[in-house]
Amino acid sequence: MANKKILPIKYPAITSWQWHATLFSILGDDENAKRWIYSNYIQLRCYNIIEIFNDTEMLLTDMMPGSSSLKECPYLIFSLMTKNQIESYCGNIIDFIIKTIDLNGYVYGVFDEAKILCDVNVDYKFPHELFIYGYNIEKEVFYAGDFTFKDRYSYARVTFDEIKKGYEVISAGEDHMFKDDYKGTRGLYVVLKNNETKYYNLDTALIKDTIREYLNSEDSKNHYRLMRNRFDDTIFGIRVYDKILEQIHKQLNAKEPDYDIRSLHVAYDHKVLMHERLKYLMANEVIPFDQEMLDEYAEVEDDMLAARNLLVRISITDDISISNRFKMYFDAAKEKEIRILTKVMEQL
Repeated sequence: MANKKILPIKYPAITSWQWHATLFSILGDDENAKRWIYSNYIQLRCYNIIEIFNDTEMLLTDMMPGSSSLKECPYLIFSLMTKNQIESYCGNIIDFIIKTIDLNGYVYGVFDEAKILCDVNVDYKFPHELFIYGYNIEKEVFYAGDFTFKDRYSYARVTFDEIKKGYEVISAGEDHMFKDDYKGTRGLYVVLKNNETKYYNLDTALIKDTIREYLNSEDSKNHYRLMRNRFDDTIFGIRVYDKILEQIHKQLNAKEPDYDIRSLHVAYDHKVLMHERLKYLMANEVIPFDQEMLDEYAEVEDDMLAARNLLVRISITDDISISNRFKMYFDAAKEKEIRILTKVMEQL
């Protein structure tokens, strides 16, 4: 066992949800992984769920694949370790994480981050996913990635004691990752990079079909029924724009607004990836190079960034007089995106 080991990471291209930030942190700019990434992350979906932290309704917006992407990506080896296995193999959570990292495994799981963020004991929990990629035994710290350390996704040091406390207090019912995977128990995920061999070719047929489903707001759930079949009241594709705009208007008109930028951040990340996908397809001569198309799609990306930043500004200033700009940004982005992706679909 070494005194210190930090596995390679790269700040992720998209950071809207922890599962995406983790996958992109591990794989970075790997050329083999790009073939899988750019064949996916095209379809958008959204649906209402109950927020796990405060029991209020929230609009969960995400790309497909979503939280299951770590399991589905062919360039990651993914293992699910139950709490009983962890204790049986290593005796305690600290030794388990250190031994996993020694074997080049990243650790991903739900911890009570109230135990990490607060210096004093608190009477509430904040269960959230944490990505652990290194350790330092002398300083008794792990190196982790998350949204809670700063006002954006960032990497930080977390003490052994904080990790131990944060892990032990979470029950099986509070471990929303295992619960969502229908495992009904408590544990952690071990993720190893597996990018030495090309397991996946760029799938132009899938790209074309999924762009069509996105533009037509078609239901994509049947592609994923093998893994789960809980799909009620889900909205897909370009209609997600309308649902996000509806959510924003509800927040603006609430007596005590609680602004939630997550859906807008997902929409912006979706444009970032789509823009990079178009450049990749052109660079690999899958579709003809078209600088005008790239410039136009950059405007789509800029529109969604402006909409996201506008909501951040309103949440800080409470000045809703500028809220009419949301529809302007959304209408402009939607019109340009439909026109561009229709052309891409024809070229594919």
